[in-house]
Amino acid sequence: MPNTLVTLLIYFRVKFKNLGMKKHFLLTFLLGSLCAGKAFAGATVPTTTIQDSIATDQHWTNDKQYLVKGYVYVTAGHTLTIDSGVIIRGDKNTKGTLIIERGAKIYANGTPGAPIVFTSNQPAGSRTYGDWGGVILCGKAPTNWTAGEAQVEGGPRSMYGGTDANDNSGKLTYVRIEFGGIAFSPNNEVNGLTLCGVGAGTQIDHIQVSYSGDDSYEWFGGTVNSKYLISYAAWDDDFDTDVKYSGKNQFCVVLRDPYAADQSGSKAFESDSYLAGTATGLSDTNNITKAIFSNCTILGPLVSPTSTAYDPQFVAGVHIRRGSSLSVVNSVIGGWPAGVLIDESSASYGSTVANLQSNSLQFRNNIIAGIPTGGSPSIKEIVYVKDGARNLTSTSTNADTTTGNPFSPYAGPFTWLKASSNSNTIYASVQNGVRLQNPFNLGNPNFVPTSTSPICYNSKSLPAYMTAGGADPFKNGKVYPFDPTKAINTDTSNLFVNYNAPSVLPDFANNKAADAFFTRTNYIGAFAGTQTTNDDWSKGWANYDPTNTNYEFVNTYVANLAAKQSSFGSLFVYPNPAAQTANLSMELFQNTNVKVALFDITGKMLQVVYNGSMAAGKQSVDINLDNLNSGLYLVVVSAQDKQQTIKLNVIK
Repeated sequence: MPNTLVTLLIYFRVKFKNLGMKKHFLLTFLLGSLCAGKAFAGATVPTTTIQDSIATDQHWTNDKQYLVKGYVYVTAGHTLTIDSGVIIRGDKNTKGTLIIERGAKIYANGTPGAPIVFTSNQPAGSRTYGDWGGVILCGKAPTNWTAGEAQVEGGPRSMYGGTDANDNSGKLTYVRIEFGGIAFSPNNEVNGLTLCGVGAGTQIDHIQVSYSGDDSYEWFGGTVNSKYLISYAAWDDDFDTDVKYSGKNQFCVVLRDPYAADQSGSKAFESDSYLAGTATGLSDTNNITKAIFSNCTILGPLVSPTSTAYDPQFVAGVHIRRGSSLSVVNSVIGGWPAGVLIDESSASYGSTVANLQSNSLQFRNNIIAGIPTGGSPSIKEIVYVKDGARNLTSTSTNADTTTGNPFSPYAGPFTWLKASSNSNTIYASVQNGVRLQNPFNLGNPNFVPTSTSPICYNSKSLPAYMTAGGADPFKNGKVYPFDPTKAINTDTSNLFVNYNAPSVLPDFANNKAADAFFTRTNYIGAFAGTQTTNDDWSKGWANYDPTNTNYEFVNTYVANLAAKQSSFGSLFVYPNPAAQTANLSMELFQNTNVKVALFDITGKMLQVVYNGSMAAGKQSVDINLDNLNSGLYLVVVSAQDKQQTIKLNVIK
């Protein structure tokens, strides 16, 4: 019996185990009929096409898939409920987009084992940026538009904005949004997930946006809070906050494809307060964008500070402009051409630096790592530009590095960044400084700190009186003690009997993360470092290879079962880019024959790297690149019933 049918039998037996005898017999007959024919094909998955307006309550169930064509509006007063595991495809030809209008609700309740997936309707291997329009939520929470409301960017008819800070647009949990987001023209875009005037009564958590054709997430005003957000391989910005968005966000991850950036300049954080049509900032300083992000791990395109293998349109990890008061705390910003770009915009947009001076804009208890030191200015952990000038080339020789005012009483932007009250730490590289396990691996990243990371280890030498005569009181190399499973305590009295702290401390008392919304962790960044499987909250539901994922199953629960019966699971090549040698790692679910071949971009096979049997478990194959020129290559892995392709960039 084909593996897919076995999987479906398992699924339906679980789902319908409480059916009566008559219905159970009918189900068995139907499945038996499928077994008698050919293997279950994707075309037989029942698919419901959704288009135009939804003017009744709807319930999308996980015994079928859904195809969204054109703009689909869930209208005011109605609720769309989506079961765990449902796969929704956005139509490429009509740029399908799901829009929850003001006064409507969505309840998309995925689970770790059966996340809800919004993805492209293109076949595996053919999906790409901007295949469809993504998901848009509209609410009644405040913005700073002078009209009190505005129309959604990108063409939808929907309006957003109002006066209800606690407005409820529903719930999104354990949801993946892949290949959405379309930039129709400058300032006329839809994103992977667009949140327009969404209120704090809405629940947003465990969301992954991948390969968005514009921003992964963009907030236009509103007050909605969120936790556990992943932005993977975005085209433009990862987290874009505008027009008075004032929500709180914790546990956020960014990983960029070094070769995918937007002509407008790509950043992890881009934040504006005042735009044409909003309060001006000249006379109104109360309608400021003041979003807060804590415990973020933000990895950019530079694998090392000397890397040149990235799109030059990448700008900075954090770009704060146009009077914004964005705050980023307890976070890691690594591998960007510049760290923080403070952009003092023209007067009509208000003063960004004034927010910094008033302590409304905070950048505290963060690590900045892996920022290049070449060129001018040589210090690019923070760069200051004025009147919006050169914000696309902030790291060029023409970048402003003005000292003195407007950073008074500090000597300049760098001394503000390094002020003891801000408690920021700088490392030359991510690998040697932050020491995460495998953060830049696009196919199978691991953002969890290693056991010697300053996030979960203290390398500071104990005072001499503690180590007199060669004593090592904590048996840890004569350094300050830290057990990442216990709370932080910086009391050094009584011979450190109570002391427990890492090298880089988080803070949830002296910055914007003091709000009760934030979970008070004993670490900065998005992941703990106890070296247990519980450290990685993305396991089981996130997907770092949606391009090749097989969605020809009724839902993600069935797909996960089928994957376990397939020949191999996740594949990744590291390093990527590579120069002389790359390593292909894979997990085999059974003993099987494996063929690994290397092709050029035209499809010509250059070499068979491996062809033979392998045992179940984790396996690896070295790929010799000595005879290859710089360029893009394809690693194709075949094993019985499955074939998968991975891009490999060679840089000589």
